Amino acid sequence: MILYFTAYDNAIRHRNYGQMMQGPEYVRPSIGTLGALGLRRMNMAAMPTTAYIMVGDRCSSNCAFCTQRRENPENERLSRVTWPRYPTEEIIRALKDGNDIFSRICFQTLDYGEVVEDTLYLSEKLNGIAPVSVSMVPISKARMLELRDAGVEHLSIALDAANPDIFEKIRGKTVGNRFTWEGNRRALRDSVEVFGKGNTHLIVGLGESDEDLIGTMIKLRDTGIYTALFAYTPVNGGSAPSTGRYRAIQLSHALIYREGFDSFEFEKGKISATYAPTETLEKAAKSAFLTSGCPGCNRPFYNEKPGDRFLYNYPYPVSEDTAKTGLKMAMDYIHSSQD
Repeated sequence: MILYFTAYDNAIRHRNYGQMMQGPEYVRPSIGTLGALGLRRMNMAAMPTTAYIMVGDRCSSNCAFCTQRRENPENERLSRVTWPRYPTEEIIRALKDGNDIFSRICFQTLDYGEVVEDTLYLSEKLNGIAPVSVSMVPISKARMLELRDAGVEHLSIALDAANPDIFEKIRGKTVGNRFTWEGNRRALRDSVEVFGKGNTHLIVGLGESDEDLIGTMIKLRDTGIYTALFAYTPVNGGSAPSTGRYRAIQLSHALIYREGFDSFEFEKGKISATYAPTETLEKAAKSAFLTSGCPGCNRPFYNEKPGDRFLYNYPYPVSEDTAKTGLKMAMDYIHSSQD
């Protein structure tokens, strides 16, 4: 038995299964999801194509960058998005009534003892409405199989950091968590065996180098794991990545995952060249700057406020001019000596 799974496996042993399957009293849909369901009146610059639902009230983990960390007294937001509490059954009814609104349902789960049981309950209740994705801390392969059998299609286990040292500083023992780089990587490998594919997140702007990000993405791709890219959102201090750097990493992501390309050069950790042909770069740029994630995920304004002139991740198709501008920004950064 792997020790970091113990808390979740013990939850089964010490709780009555019938009681576990009562489900959570409340869930926390994103404010955009509530707007799309008609439960909140609001003007939206982009409609979410996925229903995003947070599962859990307080997180027992303390990841340095996260607004949901246990040491944060105010936890209504995740990144820039607000997640109000709503009765679970009301949200289940709304999703069933509006089953043509979303192309996917995504559970963003917090770290707490009953997280798997609550997610199983919700997945079974909503099975058949839309494909289900789950973002969760590492769990055992047996628990992954339960989620798969309940209808979960994608399981994402976030790395967030692009190298082991930064992972330890922001997600490991340094901040009072039980997570390790190798433990999360092992869980990702297990998820590929169970689901036939794996998913993770990387955040740009935590102090990593371009070489860290691109090298890690190539290794993940080669083991069947897809990476969703986020820009660090400075809600807890620090600064967001520069626009040129983020566009360069997005372009590299598209080359790696969509074009199967992995020929890059670096100078002191910064990307300094890519030898992809011009036509390959132009093709990649048509989709490189969109939100990356599971199929149907557009995650509107997660990293920026509505009305911001620069969008890190576009939640809708971009024009040819926008794609060309993004490509120029990426290449200018790649060819620059300093960010």
